[in-house]
Amino acid sequence: MAYTNVNVISSCKYLFIKGKSYSGATSATLKITPLHAQGATVDYTLTYSSTGTGQIMVNIPDLPFSGGVYEIDIIENATSVAKKLVMIHCDIDCCLVKLTNELLDCECDCAKCASSLAKAEKIYLLLHAANTAIDLFNTATSSNSGYALDAANKYKKAKELCDASCGCNC
Repeated sequence: MAYTNVNVISSCKYLFIKGKSYSGATSATLKITPLHAQGATVDYTLTYSSTGTGQIMVNIPDLPFSGGVYEIDIIENATSVAKKLVMIHCDIDCCLVKLTNELLDCECDCAKCASSLAKAEKIYLLLHAANTAIDLFNTATSSNSGYALDAANKYKKAKELCDASCGCNC
């Protein structure tokens, strides 16, 4: 049974992609495209071993953006055999940490604390919903671009809420 798993590892330094050939090919081209913003597609080669499995570590700094929703198109023998989505959100996680620290420092139930909590809740819910859309895309039997668009839009909105005052881009 063919598969491809994509994980963000080592504090958002790498995308770890592991897979088994879908068509019995000896290698695959991975076309990694940002969906959350205009950016260049980057290509990598995934070489399969004699057992048909392979893995590759992609440096996240080599991607067009250090965060966002990316589509990975797996191409074997010049044919797209599968597509996977991944979201890199360490920039937004940084924002959530800063907001959480602000909430821990609150000594009262004041308006400032309430607005920080509301902002953190919105950002967290957007990330969670984007991850759900990504899971639905990645487990569907056929590609559904609606899930991809939904995930990218939710990431963009969460990023928008994490402005410079929130501690993002740390």
